[in-house]
Amino acid sequence: MANGTPRLVVLPISPWSERARWALDHHAIRYELLVHVPFMGERRLRRLVGAGPTRATVPALLLQDQVLRESWDIAEYADRHGTAPALIPTGRVEEVRQYNDLADRTMAAARALVTSALLASPAALEEALPRQIPRWIRSGLRPLARHGTRWFARKYQLQLADRDAPTAALRATLLTLRQRLAQSSPHLLGGFSYADIVMASLLQGIAPVSNDYIRLGPATRGVWTQPALAAEFSDLVAWRDELYARHRRRGAKASPS
Repeated sequence: MANGTPRLVVLPISPWSERARWALDHHAIRYELLVHVPFMGERRLRRLVGAGPTRATVPALLLQDQVLRESWDIAEYADRHGTAPALIPTGRVEEVRQYNDLADRTMAAARALVTSALLASPAALEEALPRQIPRWIRSGLRPLARHGTRWFARKYQLQLADRDAPTAALRATLLTLRQRLAQSSPHLLGGFSYADIVMASLLQGIAPVSNDYIRLGPATRGVWTQPALAAEFSDLVAWRDELYARHRRRGAKASPS
């Protein structure tokens, strides 16, 4: 950790990682960005985050005296150390926490949809390989990418054959979001907050945000897209896009280390 600069370990495509980055960037907190590669980077991740009560996951904020393992904890850290308006306002912590937990439950359910679609897409499996691997050998490494994806499914105990339950969970949460925004728009709590961030990040699993914010290969973008839900909730996709345009400032770039 050079000069005490925090290091943030992320999986860039992950909604949980995006929440952490957005909170730190909102407060213009300087950090070094380390990109995690599932399966192949597992040993490195365990070394970075150390022993803990749960499995090693991202995001993880590596500080001089502790490791923050949850997006919520990273957002609280950003509020304590940043200078921008608080994302988790005093007196409204419980409201924000409810949105956070709802987004957590929904994305955990929807993770199976993305993983199942990834396994069915040879092109997306190739895109999932580390960037430094040359294109001309990627097709030969599809079995490795497929093995890593199945390992990921086991790590999170995903039921890949069931599409109905996660789709229903996504739709129910999106209906709730639409209803809440009808009562308080464009921000869920009246002003921009972490509640908006977590619910906007949820839409990554419906219609991924522009490459200006999270860069995806075309096949990976297809894997993360749910066309029927994206069409049904196009108003929420538009809300998310406007939120990004107004509030998503640029932060750290990935470290080559």
